[in-house]
Amino acid sequence: MSIFKNNIFYIFFLIFLLFGIFFNYFFLFFFLGAIFFLIFKITSKYFFFIISIIFITFFFFEIFFQDEILKSDYLTKNNITYEVNNDYGYHPTKNQIFDEEIYYKKKLIKKNTYTIDKYGHRKINNRPKLENCLIFHGGSITFGQSLSDKETLPYLASQFYKEEFNTFNFAFNGYGPHQFLAKLENLNQKEVRHCEKVIIFYQFIFDHIARTAGKRSWGDKSPRYTLKNNKLENKGFFSEFPFKIIMKLRKNFRHSKISNILFNLESISQNDKIIFLEIIKNIEIYAKKNFSNVEFIYLVWDKDLILDQELFSFFNSANSIYIDELNIDKNYLKNNIPGDNHPTKEFNLILINEIKKKLKL
Repeated sequence: MSIFKNNIFYIFFLIFLLFGIFFNYFFLFFFLGAIFFLIFKITSKYFFFIISIIFITFFFFEIFFQDEILKSDYLTKNNITYEVNNDYGYHPTKNQIFDEEIYYKKKLIKKNTYTIDKYGHRKINNRPKLENCLIFHGGSITFGQSLSDKETLPYLASQFYKEEFNTFNFAFNGYGPHQFLAKLENLNQKEVRHCEKVIIFYQFIFDHIARTAGKRSWGDKSPRYTLKNNKLENKGFFSEFPFKIIMKLRKNFRHSKISNILFNLESISQNDKIIFLEIIKNIEIYAKKNFSNVEFIYLVWDKDLILDQELFSFFNSANSIYIDELNIDKNYLKNNIPGDNHPTKEFNLILINEIKKKLKL
């Protein structure tokens, strides 16, 4: 009984410490006090003093860098809501119009409207079912984060080619190519069933490799692909056990400088790059299964970060536009939303001109 009484305090604090780490990152600082107490109880005061100094140093280091991470002159206010999809994870709520306000240094600089159609995609008013289609997929850059409906790259493309093509925006914030592959594997959407000739645009950023590996805090509702006997397999979602635990830790520690230094939770491995490339290749395979005539154009950002030779060779051999190599006005405020880094309408218009050169229509 005495042993139980002596140990119940430690068991109690251990349970709460685990809950604190697992469910809320900021609880961790509260429980550091409990750790100090435990160390004091089981060690000499001299050792306790040394450990305390180390913990306090880490504490202020963490607070300082976390403040730098969280502090920003950029603030966005919107009412966007999401729905779960059993095939590819999540999408914006269907048949909704969302409003957004963007502030920079506490000054309102932009208002946006996001119109979502009945399929959960950003709405583009197409002509009655042309057989030629442009399909855009990617993340927030393609979706048009911080842009109104008529400023996005897919919408601007639809205006240039409205007589020849219907245009569809399959992108959304936080997406990578794994969402698009999951869509193609289960393509039953009436909106593109009429498409005969299809041109698919994928806007690549280097962060997409981490997203396909589930190494971003928001990626728990994303499809998880693995390689088995050199064949790509869909294994459900990253939110499923045991990856649910890993995703929870990433989410809770995403602003922690110390955890990123010590554990490097979001580092990209060679295997991550291999799986990413297989996803891209499988997109081409499944697109050809779904459409009788399909072409691919890759809009590639972050060329200097692509150090993997096989991935670099793939983009070089494909029909690719390297964004970094375009002759673009370096006026940052003209091409990037202040504090946000997503492209502006002006930048998208420049990109449309490059796309026109590629299509040669």
